[in-house]
Amino acid sequence: MTYYDFVKKYMKVNECKENKKYSSAGHTFCWKNGRLTHAEGLYWFYLGDGFIIDIHDFYIKEELIENSTYCMSDYVSIYSSYIISANGERFDPYQTITAKSLCTLDFDKIKDNFLFLLHENSYYLAVSIGFKRELLEKHLSSLDVDPNSFTDLFNSNQIILTKSLEKVAMEILNCKMESPAAELFFKAKAGEWISIVIDTYLNRKKYKIDSDDEKALEDVAKFLEDHFAMNVNQETLEKISKMSGTKLKNLFKEKYGQSITEYTQRKRMNVAEILLLNTELPIKEIAESVGYSSHSKFSIYYKRYKGNLPSEVRALSSNYQHNLGCRNCH
Repeated sequence: MTYYDFVKKYMKVNECKENKKYSSAGHTFCWKNGRLTHAEGLYWFYLGDGFIIDIHDFYIKEELIENSTYCMSDYVSIYSSYIISANGERFDPYQTITAKSLCTLDFDKIKDNFLFLLHENSYYLAVSIGFKRELLEKHLSSLDVDPNSFTDLFNSNQIILTKSLEKVAMEILNCKMESPAAELFFKAKAGEWISIVIDTYLNRKKYKIDSDDEKALEDVAKFLEDHFAMNVNQETLEKISKMSGTKLKNLFKEKYGQSITEYTQRKRMNVAEILLLNTELPIKEIAESVGYSSHSKFSIYYKRYKGNLPSEVRALSSNYQHNLGCRNCH
């Protein structure tokens, strides 16, 4: 079965050829209003030589639980997604699925207990590239990388990798090219995606972190997770880690790909996003609950980390029909 037929069979709709939201070199399928109770929106994909680029553009109306990969291993091995907007979790291993994050699935090794959860009243927008194993092996043939550890390759230095892939993902999202230029563009973007992953992996170690320091850093991270709404002073963290301030800052950034301050800010924004999408609490109260006495300061940081103002997130649900951009489906 071709990938086109696979998508058509799974979505149970025909291709929406009149929809021009994304490049005409790919294929757009639309889940129409009323056809599904849990979601509505667009799925677009481009099939290349050894890779598949796709865009999920959905509004989640009811909590969505996926516990199957629908035999995707027949088409790609590694599936790497840059999440532009989302509110959910992936399990085993646990990962928060939120804006400006990266999620990688190894379809050759996916477990039976795979679980992917998206919360209701949220907008899921993601740009992904699925790679066939043969293409990855071709790119890695000259490097000392175990072909059986592709997932480790894509999971190395997640924060740094996510920032680096953002530009590529947004270029794909905004591409309106037609054939034949689109074919050259998407092939180049797939190659760039792999190159960034490999470069990040090869440059992952500037500092040697021994096992005792690894444990200490994990203790610091857990402490920050539990006290994210508090202004924790540096001296407390130095005592927890039994490190000097300079060593702690350097090793923490090496291990987590971000500073201690950034780590705390991201945790605050992830919690705030859940509250914005799933409660009717005033934005001022949400700001205070995650550690900000200033509403305006909270909004500035939220836009920096999530790409939208808190007020814009609240408006996503009511504005979604405009964003869907499919006037041909009713």
